[in-house]
Amino acid sequence: MSWKVTTEPTSEPLTLTEVKNYLKVDFTTDDDLITLLIKSARQWVERHCNIGLLPQTVTELCDDFPDTLSRSPVRSVLSISYKDSAGATQTWASGNYIVDTYDEPARIRKAYGVIKPTLYDEIARVTVVYTIGWDDAGALPAPIKRAMLLTIANAYENREDSIKRMPTAAEYELQSAGYRIWLFR
Repeated sequence: MSWKVTTEPTSEPLTLTEVKNYLKVDFTTDDDLITLLIKSARQWVERHCNIGLLPQTVTELCDDFPDTLSRSPVRSVLSISYKDSAGATQTWASGNYIVDTYDEPARIRKAYGVIKPTLYDEIARVTVVYTIGWDDAGALPAPIKRAMLLTIANAYENREDSIKRMPTAAEYELQSAGYRIWLFR
């Protein structure tokens, strides 16, 4: 399976003011840098934990109809399309499958009595488009925000490449709070 974010979040989970208060920065010369670090920290947390923090759209390519989706928390599945046995792209009707968004990673199962269509013989023949993320920054769990702040502070204070300590405080925060989604395929 491969995936990519096809619609980015429209905002970041932390504001420039929140981060500057955390860093105890009261000047504006580093605002562009801090803004970059906020986005970088969000993207790191999302990749590290296999989650989306704020609403965004993901397109995932699969070799077969997937049992689970790669990113969480899933808000909704917008479409599942596939290449049929003749190589033509078809959309699988939403009544043909059930999505369990309660579980993480989210699960997809065919509905009772539905037979999966025969697929064209190639890789990445099924495309799933779905939305992920919490409603807004206020809904994000505190450990996620804290991990972002730790990551930002470390990057702000240490502006050169360095050897990574295992695990970092941010990684420990995310893992001990249970926000890292493990994918086994």
